[in-house]
Amino acid sequence: MHLSPLPLAIPLILSLFSYGKMYHVARSPTGTDSVLPRDNNCVNPNPQNTLTDRMNLALNSSGNGYILSLCPSTEYIIEAPIMFAFPNQEISTQGYPTTSERATLVVNGPVVNGTGHTTAVDGTCSTCGGVKLRNIQINGTRNGSSVNGGANIEMGGANSGQIIEYVRSYTPRGWSCLHIAEGGLKCNNATVQNNDIGPCGSDDFQQWADGISFACANGLVRNNMVNNPTDGGIVLFGAPGTLVENNTIWIEEQTLLGGINMVDYNPWSGNYTGVVVQNNNIYGGFATTKGNATLGDDKFDAIIKIGIAIGPRVWFGNRYGQNRSFSATVVNNRLTGAFGYGIAISSARNFTVQNNGFFGGTSFIGSRGPNCSSVDTTPTSNEFVYQKNTTESLSIQSGFESITDGSSLTCIVPPAGGDFWPYGGNPGNSQPVSSGGPSKGTKVGMALGIVFGVALVAVLAWFIRKWAIARRSRVPTGRGRFVRGKF
Repeated sequence: MHLSPLPLAIPLILSLFSYGKMYHVARSPTGTDSVLPRDNNCVNPNPQNTLTDRMNLALNSSGNGYILSLCPSTEYIIEAPIMFAFPNQEISTQGYPTTSERATLVVNGPVVNGTGHTTAVDGTCSTCGGVKLRNIQINGTRNGSSVNGGANIEMGGANSGQIIEYVRSYTPRGWSCLHIAEGGLKCNNATVQNNDIGPCGSDDFQQWADGISFACANGLVRNNMVNNPTDGGIVLFGAPGTLVENNTIWIEEQTLLGGINMVDYNPWSGNYTGVVVQNNNIYGGFATTKGNATLGDDKFDAIIKIGIAIGPRVWFGNRYGQNRSFSATVVNNRLTGAFGYGIAISSARNFTVQNNGFFGGTSFIGSRGPNCSSVDTTPTSNEFVYQKNTTESLSIQSGFESITDGSSLTCIVPPAGGDFWPYGGNPGNSQPVSSGGPSKGTKVGMALGIVFGVALVAVLAWFIRKWAIARRSRVPTGRGRFVRGKF
């Protein structure tokens, strides 16, 4: 008589456990079905008091290409920077997760009189070509005032081919969440991509911090999410030949001085030749309370003072005299929210600035602040401004207002309340609200899956039990024969 296994599913499964153990088919370790060994070689965070030394010893003693693998969902409390030592080494989380499962390095070294431990990972050694920082998190543990020292992450140096990707860096004690250093102008071809950066610093005076600070030639900065920086969202220190594209910069609770900055004369003497800044999105402040039909108040009074800043005079006033930034292209970038100035240009030459625009609600607000120079005339907030007598050979889009003084424009301050902020949202809170449970289709699919799953288990259990009973019945009697049991 043939019995369908499905009606027997429950009693068969229960009978498997009635023997006190589950039968299973063993796999040959040499066969094609051999079980792959689990990789449990991620760094043990304990004991904590030897952790920093153990990690640095591993990098120093393991040579070219070594991977320092950290355990997922684990915090590593470090007392000094973790230092790359040889070419092509990597620090990453085992399995390369991209969410909160990434391991976290926690900056915990001493600080004395405003100076101390600020950097979690350092890849600036002379033999650090091709090193990679991947799929980890850096908690800079800033608590109050900034600390004199390096960024959360210090990379670059006189090296080529470094990669920083899928890294979260936030709350740095020092001046930046991520710094790629120029290395005596020998840094080349560094890639910073797919990272989530911020918050960085405080908008209190001189307590600011950058999101990404980039000074390496021929680099690539793309697909990064930079949230709540306070000095510059992405700051290019020259970095000739670098492509900056498809990044998103936004603020929520703090004012940002500049979204994307090309203002630093040093270390490349204003050389931005071949730099292309394109297809980036920059979100200023938005209203948090309802006002009139188009504008409301922001309880944080947060703006981006300059969406895209070009030329040293815009930022530093007369510090660099007649020196100018030169030869970059800024195209197809989009801005939304509240700004002091959308794009501001002063002391620049041979820049192309075309096809940049606004989307959603925008407003341009700000007025002279207490740190504005008494000798500078602060222009009225506007979309696009440039100081014509300090620039030359510009190719700029229509809509730029010529101003008489474009010096030190970051001295402006947002209004202290009032209905000046547009309505809108930033990428940090623009996701649709979940209904709180699976959809009807999802529930049906789950139900069918459970039915078929139980049926499959029942079939397998029936065959496995039959095989096991048959095998057990063929036990030796001690007299050279086997006794077949009854079924």
